[in-house]
Amino acid sequence: MFIFNLLLQKSYNDKTIEEKLLLVQNQCSILGNQILVNQFTIDALQSNLNVEIDQLANVWEGRILVIDSSYRIVKDTYTIDQNNYIIYDEVVKVMRGEKDKNIRMVDDYAEIIIPIVNVDRTVNGAMIAMVSLKDIENTNAYISMQADVLILLFSLMAFVAAFIICNVSVYDINRLNMQISGLSEGQLEDLKVKSRYNELSRLTDSFNALLNKMQVLEDSRQEFVSNVSHELKTPITSMKVLADSLLMQEEVPNEMYREFMTDMVEEIDRESKIINDLLTLVKMDKKASGLNVEPVNINILLELLLKRIKPLAAKRNIEVVFESFREVVGEVDEVKMSLAFSNLIENAVKYNNDGGNVHVSLNADHKFFYVKVQDDGVGIPEECQAQVFERFYRVDKARSRETGGTGLGLAITRNAVLMHKGAIKLYSEPGEGTTFTVRIPLKYVS
Repeated sequence: MFIFNLLLQKSYNDKTIEEKLLLVQNQCSILGNQILVNQFTIDALQSNLNVEIDQLANVWEGRILVIDSSYRIVKDTYTIDQNNYIIYDEVVKVMRGEKDKNIRMVDDYAEIIIPIVNVDRTVNGAMIAMVSLKDIENTNAYISMQADVLILLFSLMAFVAAFIICNVSVYDINRLNMQISGLSEGQLEDLKVKSRYNELSRLTDSFNALLNKMQVLEDSRQEFVSNVSHELKTPITSMKVLADSLLMQEEVPNEMYREFMTDMVEEIDRESKIINDLLTLVKMDKKASGLNVEPVNINILLELLLKRIKPLAAKRNIEVVFESFREVVGEVDEVKMSLAFSNLIENAVKYNNDGGNVHVSLNADHKFFYVKVQDDGVGIPEECQAQVFERFYRVDKARSRETGGTGLGLAITRNAVLMHKGAIKLYSEPGEGTTFTVRIPLKYVS
């Protein structure tokens, strides 16, 4: 507003002076024509012209000098230089026709030299009008004072408006801050701030999304601890029941001892497998710097895995087929990839129907290699597909226990794939089978 005020005042001042000088110039031209008609005779006999010049000088609060062709002052409203001669550059240039007019600013006055021109455009004399600009200065001073008052008023209004807007704006932020402060006390509840501002609404939504993820992680952690406790406790409970049964009987046949001890060994093996799988997950949860990456022939790796699993499949008359479209060499950690692919193939056999089929295929392009494990077994319900990679999650708990599963195989597989910057997807229809597709970069990028 201050800069606008300065520009406006300067523009107004220049325009006002320009218009006043133009008016003076026009009036002097009219007087010049009358002076020509009277042949520069300005005396008491021609009082009308003399009085008109004096009145015009009074209106302008200035001075008018009329000069004839001999540079003699024939009229001076101040009568100081009457009948004297005036010769200086600006007057000479105007009299010679080199300038159509000359304007000079002196303090709070403007001096205008205007030629008195005949009909044939010859210069017969000149008029010097000195015009006061005090009225314009007074007007500008008044406008400036009014502008300063308006600036002060608008500044005060802007300050009050800014104060109100700031308080209204931070009201929702303060509410949001209070609710966020509650997070430090463990209150993982959605933030309930309905703001009129889109930015704050988006911030609240982002916080709620983060809180939901934190809640999911917290639930997952609690469920994981609960599952670990349950899985580790179950074999121990079974062994305790078997041992108590033996201790409660005084004379137990050797056959029963052998049977109970065999069951206890199976429970110990199950406990050991759970612990080994948990240790594997813990290792995989660490950073990928723990990977021992080297070029590995994926064809040979899969053939070795299938060679180990085929005897298990043959017991249930399940046919395992391997199809390779090309020779593939990828930069992977052989141990972790073997574990991942082995889990997928073993699951395809374990959860298949007797006499079923397992199809394993290998393909590659210029960036990735793809391993697909397909079976025609029991399948996975759609509502369970998003959870099968979670730790200890089982679609059919009874069947998993029969097959010796711990619920950690797919979690281990997913971690191994992610450590290699890969991806794993599944497609399944209950009763028709399941297909797992793994995509791994050929070149490992840390």
